[in-house]
Parts: sequence; structure tokens; C-alpha cells
Amino acid sequence: MVCLVCMVGNDYQRILDGVNHWADREAIESIYLTYDSKKDKYGYASRRNAEDLSNAISSLFLRPHKVGCNPQDFSNIFGTLYQVLETEVNGRNRRVLIDATSTTKEAYGATVTVALMFNNVRVYIVPPKERGWYVPSPEDPVFKDWFQKTRSIAGLPPVEIYLPGQRLEQPSKEERRVLERLQEHGGSSESLTTLIKWCKERTDDPVTKNRFSRIVSRLERKGFVETNIKTSGKRVSLTVFGTMFVRAATTKLRSHLD
Repeated sequence: MVCLVCMVGNDYQRILDGVNHWADREAIESIYLTYDSKKDKYGYASRRNAEDLSNAISSLFLRPHKVGCNPQDFSNIFGTLYQVLETEVNGRNRRVLIDATSTTKEAYGATVTVALMFNNVRVYIVPPKERGWYVPSPEDPVFKDWFQKTRSIAGLPPVEIYLPGQRLEQPSKEERRVLERLQEHGGSSESLTTLIKWCKERTDDPVTKNRFSRIVSRLERKGFVETNIKTSGKRVSLTVFGTMFVRAATTKLRSHLD
């Protein structure tokens, strides 16, 4: 059971493309379209897109819920999303996918924050096929003026992106060793015994097996690995996040100083 939450701004087609993508893969039971309710040009574009999206999606399979908010107000968008997730995740036991393709930086930060507070919530974006179509070419006569105007826009006081106090716990030295061995062998092991062997420890020792079983369970809770019971044993695989982490942890930063 899946719920989609689409944050509607200036984009229409990419949001609809995202809905169609998940509709082909998941049993979607509810869709929310959060739109900009402010009475300005951004609000106009957002409301127009939300209405057109609602009509398009309704004609396909499901009537969305439209929810007004202020995507430039961190607290407002946080509260809006929290209420949706409280209803869908805790109240209806649904998994939630949030489309952050078309929203403000404040709303994107609030989305990440509130998503970290619930289980079974994922955030995605739909990248454009053509990037920067609105940016003039450096060879274009208008580029110089556009560039100067863009880089000279003044800023307001910074808006902090507030995060939950309980942060993701870094893997221990022993847990990192397991992640690194998995990465070295293509990202997965066919069994716990194979993983123990890669770590150069005794596969016939019950204490060692129990210790590695606890290590894998902790890594699974943290989202670094996933397991699958096979006839050959418990298959342990890096998740996408686990792969990104171990690559980041084992790669040295290269800086270029002039």
C-alpha cells in the first residue's frame, strides 16, 4: 500500500511522469498534491499546475487530495507534511513516496527533516531531460547581463534547516569492515558464512557467527544492508545508501588549490 505526496510548483510534466512511473510499479492508494496557496505569481503557477495534475491523474485512476501550503515557510511545510505522514504512515500503515522535484529549498529541507521522523518514507525527484534550458548561452549577447543580474541578487537572513536530534548513527569500525568486504566482492554475499570468510574469521565458531549475525542486524536497521533468506543461507547485500556510504568512506577527498 503506497501513498504519493507531490509538491507542486512550476513543473507539471515531470510530476505527472513521476506519478505514472510509480503507478506502473506500485499499488497506489492515495495521492496528495501540495500547492503554493500564496496570492503571487508563484502561487498562481502552482495552483494552475495542481488543478491540471488533479484532472489528469483523476482521468487515469485516482482523485488526488489537494492541500494548500506556503513552500517558503519551513514551519508551515513541515506541519503540512507531518500531518499527511501521521495520517498515511501511522494511521493507515502505508508507505509514502514524496516528490520534491518542484519546490523551494526551504520546503526541500523540511521534507528531508520530516521524512527522517517516520519509517517507510522515501523522497525522490524527477530530473529533467534537458537541464538549464532557461540559462542563455555564454555566446548569447544577453548572457552577460543575465549572469550579472543573477549573481547580484541580495539575500535575506539565512533560514536554518532543522533536523531531528536523533541522527543516523555512523557504523562502528567492525561494521565498516563488513561494508567494505561487501563492496570489494560486488556488493553482496550469498551467505553469512561467506561474509565471515571474507573478513578472515572462523566460520565454524558459533560465537563468531552470532557476532556477525548481530552486526548484520544492526547494519540492516541503519539502512546500510538488506537481507534475503535463500536456500544457501542469508544473503546480505549493500543497499543503494550503503554503497554510497562505503564509497564515500573509502575515497580520499581531492582538492585543487590555486
